[in-house]
Amino acid sequence: MGFGLCSFGFGVVCRAAFGLRLSPVLVGVKLYFAILVSGLSAMSVVVGDYALDPGLGRVYRGFGVVVEGGVIVDAGEGDVLVGRYPRYERLVVKRGVIVPSFVDSHTHLAMVLLRARAGLLGMGEWFSEVVLPRERLLGPAEVGLGSLVGGVELALSGVSGFVDMYFHEESVVEAGRRLGLRGVYTYGMVDNGDPAKAESELRETRRLADLVASLGDRRVRTAVAPHTPYTCSPALLSEAATLARERGLDLHIHLAERADEKRLTAERFGVEVRDWASYLSGLGVLGGGVSPVCFHCTHLSQDEFLALGRGGGFAVLNPTSNLRLGNGAPPIRSVLSSGIGFGLGTDGAASNDDLSMLSEAKLLALLAGVGSGLDVWGVLRALTLPAERFFGVKVGLRMGCTADLAVFRMGLGSNPAADPALGLVFSPGGFKCEYLFVGGKPVVEAGSVVGVDVDSLMDDYERAVYSVEGRLAGVGR
Repeated sequence: MGFGLCSFGFGVVCRAAFGLRLSPVLVGVKLYFAILVSGLSAMSVVVGDYALDPGLGRVYRGFGVVVEGGVIVDAGEGDVLVGRYPRYERLVVKRGVIVPSFVDSHTHLAMVLLRARAGLLGMGEWFSEVVLPRERLLGPAEVGLGSLVGGVELALSGVSGFVDMYFHEESVVEAGRRLGLRGVYTYGMVDNGDPAKAESELRETRRLADLVASLGDRRVRTAVAPHTPYTCSPALLSEAATLARERGLDLHIHLAERADEKRLTAERFGVEVRDWASYLSGLGVLGGGVSPVCFHCTHLSQDEFLALGRGGGFAVLNPTSNLRLGNGAPPIRSVLSSGIGFGLGTDGAASNDDLSMLSEAKLLALLAGVGSGLDVWGVLRALTLPAERFFGVKVGLRMGCTADLAVFRMGLGSNPAADPALGLVFSPGGFKCEYLFVGGKPVVEAGSVVGVDVDSLMDDYERAVYSVEGRLAGVGR
């Protein structure tokens, strides 16, 4: 399927030629999207050699789904479905594996601009030497471009939705919408005990919430996001919880990523933190209608997980980032034994260097180890089922499920005669995402993101990262 790919500024060409109103991803940054008619219609039969349903823990052979109106309207034996729906578009993928698409439950997309800079630095040095100097140079244009690059990377790895926290978040929204992905877009609030800063951070969060509400796009969601307990005063955390209740939003927070967070919080704000669940509960961040999504959770005890779970909290594990920065491995067995709901995330590429959810899944499985109770289906559920919490979709391959689907093709590095669920998790290099559907609409076709000129995008990405490094060195570029 060929598409006339084009790269153009500000949507002018397409408005003139087609009478369409296209807002740019960013001022001063090219668009990379073509006006195209997809080769796949809104009514399609998708068939693979295998299909995996993590919710049911089942592998199917020669399986297909019928997609219409953004949902699965029929499912079963592929050959039967092809005969039953002769007028529907057919997509039969040789050595294909159909699976509900993945969710990156915690990331900072624009941090692809800071990739491959960390070396073997610990978290404190990484933040002060790598992150802060460069983030000061990032405006809306750079953040949007980085988010577009990161979003393309996610789509090509079978990810249909992501949970982002950053600044200039309106640029991230625009990038995610252009790609057709689902996103939870949040502004990371930090006040460090400054009341004036706290108020400005809350205003920015309200502004983002108003923007998201005004779009009327079911793929676009937001949450209230105080960055961490040690960078947010108790007053800001309390106000954030109030705002979440008033707006009916989730509250997202980095929690216990590093071992010294209780000490840092006590020193900065003059408070005692006996355990995180009690601290958050006392500020209204846990309970009373607020059920926080907690990222990292590397240094939580089993009792803290239990208390968070009772309050409706949700944990997101980021094993690669945690190990990369010397923060340790997530306590997977405590998570499992507590029964708390959990997902998996890449974190930003500045602390991961990769945005592959399958790489994250393999590491999670290896860290859990034999006898943990986390089998391959539990890993795949952590990749897929968070879509229900974050986006309100129905995950699965049954009739009535949302048509958020990835189709991977088995190639070199896979074993087509073996268990495809084990292969996908433990041999991810042998599986290439050939197709990705979000609400039934194709985002990836034949291994390429629909309408995106990757070469042109990479040219601008290269110029952007050289510009940041040049300005950092004081030479400009």
